[in-house]
Amino acid sequence: MAKIWGMYVGVKLAFELGIKKLVVESDSKCAITLTQKMSPEIHGNSSLIRFIKEFLIKIEDVEVKHLYKKTNFCADALAKFGQEHEAKIKF
Repeated sequence: MAKIWGMYVGVKLAFELGIKKLVVESDSKCAITLTQKMSPEIHGNSSLIRFIKEFLIKIEDVEVKHLYKKTNFCADALAKFGQEHEAKIKF
């Protein structure tokens, strides 16, 4: 669920900032599959997945791809840092 939430926050932020070209990378094959191929109604987080899909459609050029966990170490470290310091970070 955390990977799906992270994807939602990132895609929403990209849309709100008016980013026209976006590459979404995740080490969660499940999150990639849910947002790219499967109907979200069969998943417990169907509303969140539907929102992600809606934002992805609104962005001009989007590439969504799976990364292996070792490759995604930096993003995981930043996500952990952000989660630990959430109250101090302002956009």
